[in-house]
Amino acid sequence: MKAVDTNILVRVLMRDTPAQTEAAERALKAGAMIPLTVLLETGWVLSSRYGLSRVNIADALSTLIDLPGVVVPEADAVRWALGRFAEKGDLGDLLHLAASAGATAFQTFDRRFAKAVGDTSPLAVETLG
Repeated sequence: MKAVDTNILVRVLMRDTPAQTEAAERALKAGAMIPLTVLLETGWVLSSRYGLSRVNIADALSTLIDLPGVVVPEADAVRWALGRFAEKGDLGDLLHLAASAGATAFQTFDRRFAKAVGDTSPLAVETLG
């Protein structure tokens, strides 16, 4: 299985370059792994370059990770992070938390982040200091 870059995901979502869109769709249909860093960067591009809202970004990324043949590390935790991001919180922080499977807690100085994760977090968030 091959991993894909941000530009592949953006072409599939935005469909703004027809030839590249077709190639990107073929790549995903063939089966692809989406690294969490690529999801994070895709969210940033969708916000900064295309002006999408957090809800639209969360929906777009959720659609991608649920495509047949697409694999995402810690998929259930990522789905949680995207759902939470649609409401509040920073996508990067939420994906850091999702990527922390196997840890007993996620430690931070960021009290606002700790509050934003809510009661359904897949991992306890502890604030230091």
